[in-house]
Amino acid sequence: MQKKIIALAVAALASSAAFAQTNVTIYGVADATFDSVRATGSTGNSDRLDYNNRNRVTANSSYIGFKGVEDLGNGLKAVFQFENGLTTENGAAGVWNSRDSYVGLSSNYGTLLMGNLTGPTRALGAKFDVNTGATGIGANTALLGKLGGGAGAGAFDQRINNAIAYVSPNFAGFSGFIGYSTGLTNTFNGTALAGRESMGQDNANQGNTAWTLGLNYETGPIYAGYAYTAVNAAGNGSLASDGLAAGWNKLDDHRAAVMYKAAFGQVGVLFDRARINLTNGDDLKQNVWYLSGKFNVGRGAVLAQWGHAGDVKNNVQDQEGANHYVLGYEHNLSKRTVLKAVYSRINNKNNANYDYMYGVSNANSTATTAGVADGAAVQGFSFGVRHSF
Repeated sequence: MQKKIIALAVAALASSAAFAQTNVTIYGVADATFDSVRATGSTGNSDRLDYNNRNRVTANSSYIGFKGVEDLGNGLKAVFQFENGLTTENGAAGVWNSRDSYVGLSSNYGTLLMGNLTGPTRALGAKFDVNTGATGIGANTALLGKLGGGAGAGAFDQRINNAIAYVSPNFAGFSGFIGYSTGLTNTFNGTALAGRESMGQDNANQGNTAWTLGLNYETGPIYAGYAYTAVNAAGNGSLASDGLAAGWNKLDDHRAAVMYKAAFGQVGVLFDRARINLTNGDDLKQNVWYLSGKFNVGRGAVLAQWGHAGDVKNNVQDQEGANHYVLGYEHNLSKRTVLKAVYSRINNKNNANYDYMYGVSNANSTATTAGVADGAAVQGFSFGVRHSF
């Protein structure tokens, strides 16, 4: 249960007068699973081999956060949030405020935020994932927006840092989001998207700025959403270290989804189209579909998810798609504690190397630092506990 504490809880840090109108909420998630994973049947990369029966304990997006609001009068409020990811499996320290962290102002006209934010593209993918918390080996980030493979989340399913955003109020079921980043610091398939400013020191090599927008509609059992994100680095030239990879003008993504909820649970369909615009005039494009369902059974729910990544178009290679199959069960011990078990399998085509959500730089990756080999079948079984507070 979320615990609200008032100014007396932070009186040692500041005067109570300064916090007299501020409520601070401490919240978080402790999530741990035992996973047994493997990647076998590759088509033969010289530097990437098959991996059999790798066992691990994973902290699936566990975190702790602090958020608060102060009433400034006349409908205006100050809001803030700091979230930190936790690595409960090995005791290693996480990076402070590595998750959604921001400060802003909210009113009847909407909310203005600045910080490290979940954009509408990432949020839409997470909303349509059937796994509670949109995490673990069954998460749909295995295929979304990756254009041929790789471990970890794709560029569009990471947070947007160095961002300023406006979130609209709800109008008859409609709500919107528009945001701008002065320079991403994420990675895309191992390529650094570095930068914090929109222009390089010499005013010639522009950093990787990004725009994102989203539109949602929800009424009764129906939810529909659309999101678009574009990362620009047309001025980078050959500097891969100051933005997108050399030879890339732009990376963008369209994502749309529809969900139906009822007493039985929920079903949904999600479509994603990612594209890389190259400096030579070519475009690399890929379509990804996910069909998902969560079906209530007593105090629990059966999870089912199928994803299909098509081949990358206008590429010299083909057979760069994959299929993702997920079947699981979640049992609610209480409103805050869930037992879960998931089977997840990715069938890669000959030139594809899709992996689960966690990247090869993380100890929780399926393979090792070399990554999953092309054509490998990545499969795993996971069971564990998730507790929210």
